[in-house]
Amino acid sequence: MYGRIIAGLSCLGLLAACGDESGVRPAPVDYQATIRWTSHGVPHILAEDIGSIGFGLGYAGARDVVCTLADQIVKVRSERARTFGPGEGDANVDSDFSYLTLGVVERGERMLERVSADGRALIEGYAAGYNRYLADAGPEGLPAPCAGAAWVKPISAADLAAYYVHVNMFAGSLQLLDFIRRAAPPEASGEEARERAIELPDFTRLGLGSNAWAIGRDRAEGGRGMLVANPHFPWEGELRFHEAHLTIPGQLDVYGVSLTGLPVINIGFNEHVAWTHTVSPAKHFTVYRLTLDPDDPTAYVHEGERRPMERREHTIDVLTDDGSIEQVSRVMYRSHHGPMLGASVLGWSTEQAFTVRDANEDNVTALDQWLRMDRATSLDELRRAHEELRGIPFVFTTAVDAEGQALLMDASRVPHLSAEAVRAYESAQQRDGLTGLLARSGIVLLDGGTARDEWVETQGAGALVPWGDLPSLARTDFVMNANDTPWLTNPAEPLTGYPALFGTPGAPISARTRMNLLLLTEEGEGAAAGEDGLFSRDELEAAILGNRAITAERLRAQVVERCDGAAPVDLEGEAVDVADACLALASWDGRLDLESVGAIVWRELLGQFSSAATVDAGKLYAQPFDPKDPLETPRDLVEPPAEGPDPILVALAEATRALAQAGLDPSTPLGEAQFTNKGDDAIPIHGGLGMEGVANVVTHLPTAPNSTLLPRLNTGELVNPTTGLTTAGYPINFGTSFVMAVEHTTGGPRAEALLSYAQSTDPASPHFADQTELFSQKAWRPVLFTEKDIAADPDLVVKEIGGPR
Repeated sequence: MYGRIIAGLSCLGLLAACGDESGVRPAPVDYQATIRWTSHGVPHILAEDIGSIGFGLGYAGARDVVCTLADQIVKVRSERARTFGPGEGDANVDSDFSYLTLGVVERGERMLERVSADGRALIEGYAAGYNRYLADAGPEGLPAPCAGAAWVKPISAADLAAYYVHVNMFAGSLQLLDFIRRAAPPEASGEEARERAIELPDFTRLGLGSNAWAIGRDRAEGGRGMLVANPHFPWEGELRFHEAHLTIPGQLDVYGVSLTGLPVINIGFNEHVAWTHTVSPAKHFTVYRLTLDPDDPTAYVHEGERRPMERREHTIDVLTDDGSIEQVSRVMYRSHHGPMLGASVLGWSTEQAFTVRDANEDNVTALDQWLRMDRATSLDELRRAHEELRGIPFVFTTAVDAEGQALLMDASRVPHLSAEAVRAYESAQQRDGLTGLLARSGIVLLDGGTARDEWVETQGAGALVPWGDLPSLARTDFVMNANDTPWLTNPAEPLTGYPALFGTPGAPISARTRMNLLLLTEEGEGAAAGEDGLFSRDELEAAILGNRAITAERLRAQVVERCDGAAPVDLEGEAVDVADACLALASWDGRLDLESVGAIVWRELLGQFSSAATVDAGKLYAQPFDPKDPLETPRDLVEPPAEGPDPILVALAEATRALAQAGLDPSTPLGEAQFTNKGDDAIPIHGGLGMEGVANVVTHLPTAPNSTLLPRLNTGELVNPTTGLTTAGYPINFGTSFVMAVEHTTGGPRAEALLSYAQSTDPASPHFADQTELFSQKAWRPVLFTEKDIAADPDLVVKEIGGPR
């Protein structure tokens, strides 16, 4: 019925003209699409060919995120210094050179050459739709903060492809940009060529997370598949999601969200399958240590033979203070593995240097991968798309079909190392200090002088781990992931035997993973799935935003017992009374809801400890994590020391003092301390930190991934970097972004969702804060997927657009 209605609309003139009586349609000459915006600014793109789908999505996307995407195109073109000047500390100059060194423009052109015809049509269509929006809006019609900006220009398909290349490398080279841009051989004097004092990135904490639940038929009230998607991404910058619905009658009908500027649905559902992603902790790159030619620091020894590095001189334009343009050149180097690194412990000396090989540097199949998923008519077809294309850059895929089969797989691009290379690496971690240091930051350091440590090529997988060795699990009860290694996807069937670069089976799980698993497995009265143990969609929604904190459920009562009646605690000569903080904890319900009193005390208490303390025995838990009992361990609060101050009471005193510095009282409800700003409005936000063990993660990350030069949330002076507490409280700029619950029914998929930061970045748009208000209230909204529901929406706005190819 739905297909017939859409086909009828096309023949009435909403789409390209119908064919003759033979039913043969002429090849489309121009882009033609109908955009139907429904409540909350969601565009439903209707077209008859894939290029026009891209055209409509590009237009709708530009309306909502034009400033962000324009900023990113300037960046990947290496034109920031020309556009905005050198930047503070030459930041724009460094940015331009680093992207030239990564070669994203050339690699984007290669992507356009190798992508499928439909993939290329999508990219070209998106660029054309974006440009059509610029023409319609005019420079002064653009939203703040880029209204009238000369740097907002028409873009090409090649610009978008270069941008996609850079997105693919988020979990690898992009985190090493400071090292790439500073890579230079030592000068003749032996001194370092440029300043090297920068911090080593921690790849164990990239600042991106997510929860994913796929509920199979055995645990679903309706006996069919259900999905919860809950990515935790930045609320500002280029990693925001944009919501859309894409329809080509008879060919494509998919709903969900895309990262800014991408012309496909990354997380979503169609009639047959639903899927989501979570960032994988697997290794997606390796660093190599090179032994240099003693007479030439730009040559290295490989298998006993001298190899010169590839030398390229790049030149950029830089805008000066007087408005003139001057040119700056820099020589950058690559080994046969990839770009050279320099700075900190990866400094370039006369004896050794370091280089990186990124599994996503030449990833040209990511776009086709998601397009195949968008079109998948079965779970097996979705799985085959992963196997055949291997384009997923750095995330798990969790999926479920209408029949109630659930699947999790880490098909991200992970290097394939030989068993001999893995043994050598594991040995080096024990005997080589630098290898061990980098391993603790999630960086694999290999010997760049031996063929043993090269990535192994295999048929069908290139130099990636072969398909048969990837961790995956299919079940009919549930599978889940919350960014831990995949071994505990379902406690009833732990995964083992996968390659070392995916992680270690049996390793401790995060407090958030533990909370996720508890919600999915608990039984009886008060269980998330109810007494019958079967999830309804309402129960899934209540569970994912229920804001239970497992650390509080396991430790709060024991902390209260410890602090009840405690004397003031001495902090560097200051007597801090913890009575009010203890009272707040005693009356707290253990949740992180807006009205929760005691939640901020618990957060600041935990914030005196490391995240590691929340997953194993140490300074918080007495009993260690046991992989045979992962949901009940670690447990029990550590005993107080026989002598000296009690660390738990000291932490509570530190929490009390930190809150006072922020102008907060232990009795302050969470909703009065935690908020996000939308224009002049402060909207209260529920949820908490991953280390608290809450599924609904929201937080203030001072270094949240956001490479734009656009204005950011004003967050005040930082009081506690661990918890994100500032002098303004907890100003949220990261966390639950798009949250969606989908159920397959006999009548098709049904879903509800929320986009926490709302659809538009335009402060003048009615969709700048509407969903943020809904998220604050936990007021889920229906997803409009059927033709009937779209047509009945009271806020429906229809626009037909077209343009030349």
